[in-house]
Amino acid sequence: MTIEEQRNEAIYRIKELTKKFNLNSNMLDFFENGKIYGLDYVENSKIKDRNKLISKIIAEYQDKHNSVVYYYFIVDINIEGYTLEVLNMFYVGQYKEDWEIERLSNDNEVYIRTYELDNPNYPELGFVKVDSVNGNLIRTS
Repeated sequence: MTIEEQRNEAIYRIKELTKKFNLNSNMLDFFENGKIYGLDYVENSKIKDRNKLISKIIAEYQDKHNSVVYYYFIVDINIEGYTLEVLNMFYVGQYKEDWEIERLSNDNEVYIRTYELDNPNYPELGFVKVDSVNGNLIRTS
């Protein structure tokens, strides 16, 4: 498996998501131009140098896991009065045999990696349901 194969798989997934959820073309346009499209749904972040932190997390993840990130978004989650800022990354993993399960399922689930930005040392992997709002992909669970 080469980086080019991973990039082609990412383009395949972006096109699949775009078609299924009637997304705008930003995700694909950015990716084809060597960038990662990201959305930030957090209005008042308390994390210093947040953009640098996000760039660092993505770069380290791609390097360490030989993966290609093709989309991300940040949301805040309130748990019992404590607000967490969560980075949700959509990626193509290094193992071709896993690509089928990473892709969008019939139940609108995608396998992603999440990081709580206040404490990014403990990422989680899992399936999440997705949908779209105003032409942008969002997580619904």
